[in-house]
Amino acid sequence: TEVAESHVLMRSPAGDELVLWDTPGFGDSVRLQRRLAASGQPIGWFLSQVWDRFADRAFWCSQQAMRAARDSADVVLYVVNATEDPTTAGYVEPELHILDWLGKPTLVLLNQIGTRLDEAHERELTEAWSAVLRRHDAEGTRRVLTFDAFARCWVQEGALLHALAGLMLGHQGAAFDRLHQAWQARRFE
Repeated sequence: TEVAESHVLMRSPAGDELVLWDTPGFGDSVRLQRRLAASGQPIGWFLSQVWDRFADRAFWCSQQAMRAARDSADVVLYVVNATEDPTTAGYVEPELHILDWLGKPTLVLLNQIGTRLDEAHERELTEAWSAVLRRHDAEGTRRVLTFDAFARCWVQEGALLHALAGLMLGHQGAAFDRLHQAWQARRFE
């Protein structure tokens, strides 16, 4: 994905929309984290808004996607490779700093788990990621869910919606409830 693209996944009869934004990956997450942290300073602004736009278009697109997420997302879905150990994967720490910068409730989706994950291994994976997240999540706004994008079914979709409902704040909760009801009605049809 080179640029952020939006997709309306569902509409409720009341007009609420569940919109998923597909964004470029973090790429060089160490460099991206540093650039975002410095973007409020004059030189950092110049580098991120002018220099990177022409010198490294993919890197600039990643920055733009992160700014769009910070400005307009209600919740961030952070998809990670569950086959990697979060305590040793070098990209995890800088990406958690990027999530800190975004300041949004986050659902970490442990992807690539396969179709036959026993409950003990699933709990182990979830706890390993939760432990890493706690270092960056003083407010408790990050959750972990196993979710295989290639082997998903409506049961997993329901679990995803349930996990997202727990992250909705204020007026978002009522709208999300209506969207969840619309999803259930569509599923039953």
